[in-house]
Amino acid sequence: MAEISLIETMLDSISPYVRERHAARRTLSVSQKSGLNDFLTEVDLEVQQRLITAIRESHPDDAIVAEEEGMDRLPDTAPTRCWFIDPIDGTQNFVRGLFPEFGVSVAFAEHGTLRAGGVAMPVSGDLFLAHRGGGATRNGHAMSVSAVENLDEARVDIDFGYPTQREKTLAWCGEVVRRAGQMRCYCAAVVGLCSVACGEADAYSSIETHPWDCAAGVLLIEEAGGTVTDFDGEAINPFATTTSILVSNGRIHDEILQAIVHA
Repeated sequence: MAEISLIETMLDSISPYVRERHAARRTLSVSQKSGLNDFLTEVDLEVQQRLITAIRESHPDDAIVAEEEGMDRLPDTAPTRCWFIDPIDGTQNFVRGLFPEFGVSVAFAEHGTLRAGGVAMPVSGDLFLAHRGGGATRNGHAMSVSAVENLDEARVDIDFGYPTQREKTLAWCGEVVRRAGQMRCYCAAVVGLCSVACGEADAYSSIETHPWDCAAGVLLIEEAGGTVTDFDGEAINPFATTTSILVSNGRIHDEILQAIVHA
């Protein structure tokens, strides 16, 4: 599939630049977008522009949805071909560096269905790729979700989001927090999604995600044998402006849905 090859090439090409700029992060220009904890750096903008340029060179007529520079507006109807870009998911981690895991995420959809996706984690050097019907890989090796069968022994990542989202998150997911065997909050959707896809975590949830946050990760989970829904147990629409999301190894999905309370 040509699109997955392009995604792999783009992510391989951009990762050295991101690693270099992360190493020099104290010299970066950092601004705030919607609030004190919503960061934007020159690296976000440069990565997004490089990815857009590469896509338009190969597919000039394709639609592109990306997080930055006003490209986050979703089309009213799903275009025939559309790309989703998150140039740096986990910019907090990128800027502060104590937990330096973040990702560059690119996905491709055709006729409203996700067909190819990839996430590069430049610090660890991991590259996650998937295409519809072709499975999912980590650094070229096939990967699959975990075999954990109950929430009490599961490792679960809950994205607590911005302060304005905390009360709702705690109200909905409080029972999951109390019962899960281990809890994580990586502050980067792609890290949570890829962790479940490769079997290193068993579930990830967020009360609010955007298409660029999760498009590639959703396909990685599905192709690795996991389950993806919203908090109502419904399929994720990649063209929804925002959505709640729950991904898991499938074995504990219903148990987590039953534990989620809609406040």
